[in-house]
Amino acid sequence: MATATHAQPIEIDDLDRSLLDRIEFRLGEISKVVAIACVCGMLFVAALTMVDVLLRWFANEPIPAINEIVQMTFSVAISACIPAGMTQRVNLKIDLVARYFSKTVHAWLEVLGSATLWLFYGILAWRIYIYAETLASEGRTTVILGLAQAPFMYGVAALLAFGTLVQTLIIINEARRASALGARGILGAIVTTIAIALVTWWWVAHTAMLSSWAQSHIGLTVTLVFVLMWLMTLILIPIASIMGIIGVLSASLFIGILPSLGAASTEVTGFLGNSQLATLPLFLMMGSFAAVADISEDVYRLAHVILGRLRGGLALTTIAGCAGFGALTGHSISTTVTIGKVALPEMQARGYSPAFSTGVCAAGGTLGALLPPASGPLILFALLSEASIGQLFVAAIGPGILATVLYLITIAIYVRISPNSAPLNTDEERGRLWAATKRCGPAALLFGSVLGGIYFGVFTATEAAAVGAFESFLCALFRGKLRGKAFWHVMASTTATTAMIYGLIFGAQIFSFFVGVSALTESATSAMEHLNWAPISIMSLILVVYLLLGSVMESFAVMVITVPIVTPLVLHLGYDILWWGIINICVVETGLIHPPLGLNVFVLKSIQPDVSIWTVYKGVFPFVIADLVKLVLLVLFPAITLWLVTSMGT
Repeated sequence: MATATHAQPIEIDDLDRSLLDRIEFRLGEISKVVAIACVCGMLFVAALTMVDVLLRWFANEPIPAINEIVQMTFSVAISACIPAGMTQRVNLKIDLVARYFSKTVHAWLEVLGSATLWLFYGILAWRIYIYAETLASEGRTTVILGLAQAPFMYGVAALLAFGTLVQTLIIINEARRASALGARGILGAIVTTIAIALVTWWWVAHTAMLSSWAQSHIGLTVTLVFVLMWLMTLILIPIASIMGIIGVLSASLFIGILPSLGAASTEVTGFLGNSQLATLPLFLMMGSFAAVADISEDVYRLAHVILGRLRGGLALTTIAGCAGFGALTGHSISTTVTIGKVALPEMQARGYSPAFSTGVCAAGGTLGALLPPASGPLILFALLSEASIGQLFVAAIGPGILATVLYLITIAIYVRISPNSAPLNTDEERGRLWAATKRCGPAALLFGSVLGGIYFGVFTATEAAAVGAFESFLCALFRGKLRGKAFWHVMASTTATTAMIYGLIFGAQIFSFFVGVSALTESATSAMEHLNWAPISIMSLILVVYLLLGSVMESFAVMVITVPIVTPLVLHLGYDILWWGIINICVVETGLIHPPLGLNVFVLKSIQPDVSIWTVYKGVFPFVIADLVKLVLLVLFPAITLWLVTSMGT
């Protein structure tokens, strides 16, 4: 199984008398304060953007250069989240074989992973500083406000350098703790360090020979690079750092080490200048505030009032609740966990079979990634492929509704075939409909303003994210849900997730550059043409591979590794990028519930430890069939995805 692993950072209660531990803790606290302050700045910019939208539409007087303000603010704010993410160990890793490692090996592999993160962010800090020096010497400014660009890039470099300093202490402390596990581990670490040093020396000494061989054996070189990257991810090396480091080293075989290092900083700084940069953290913030405000619970309660009296009503309610919660949080596993903890006890108390109840929750969680407006995977796909976030949101509406309806139909068929799986509910719900509907007012406002604004061309995706974030903040504030530490918990949650996702994106951008200079896409396209296969046959093969990857890896990991490589191939086959984005999300999410693994299945197993894994597989199987039917329909009838996009306002 592969998940986003979050190792435990040092807490004050865990501190021993070590000065280094105390320094790490204090630096961690400083990094959290800086990051949370910057995330609060994001919220302020969201409010400013909302004011800009209102002024533009009602007074025709927009705030000058709001796009420059947003881009510069978020480039620094996102970089400020990186050091805090380091101290919290929010790094996406693949722990598929981690169970087979001894405690000592596991500890030293954590040290190695931390060392790769130190190298990755250290290189970025160094090269971005050089880029900032170039901006300063050339006197580069923003177009409208005339702000000097160099100070912002200096800020980015300084924050990444601070993160590297923090990571240095993390490495030292992790090595100390690993050393305490025995001399054998220390010896292994020394041997590994010497081996890495020798390989590095050999690489530098034979750079010309390696470059010549790589350029004359491109196919084999690319294959070896991918094999090496997958092997490294299997030994708990963070995906972000290994993609970035291998991307730089591999690209250097084709263009040289200094140009490759320069390209790494160019890719990252270019991404930080992306007009859609602010969209993802703002939607993450929206989801966090919406969860705190209990908006998703309101949707679940309304669905229960409407559907609860039907046979399988709680299962139907769970699917509707997953759709509502997932649309506001945008993450499959968190949707599965949150709704599962609420729905499973209710279904068990009413006599639902364990297979049916766990299958419903596992499948319902997959709706979280597909339904806008807070779908993190949709936004990530757009950032990796340069597709329009707004158009992807609109394109996802039809498939999202189709997925939900197919799940509801599956439940109806399931309880008809096996009525004992879901006893009929006789509770009286009369009189509660109006109260539940009124409670859903904020949810309706949130969905209507964000998706309606995008569809009718009222504002851009970034502005929609800002409006959604500020609206959900106001809802949580007026409901009294931000008292005490609640507000800071939301800010900290946004910080951690932002650090993890943007670290992944930085690594993916660098690795994508290697894919470009190696001419991998052109070679793969040429190979496909020689196969003389129909596009639908090639697409079917691609989907099978994605199903297998989705069963063992978290959706973010699958996407950052594959989207930059596969998307050009799919476009070459003649498919629309919006259609491919939706298909990509659907097939990866299906992988979360089908054998041989399926992350959501294991998540449900962790919530219900007394239920066997085979029971969960049995319950989820009908929903896998529903997902496959959905995929077939979306592939055969692209209009399901694209028809609404064609009618969008401009």
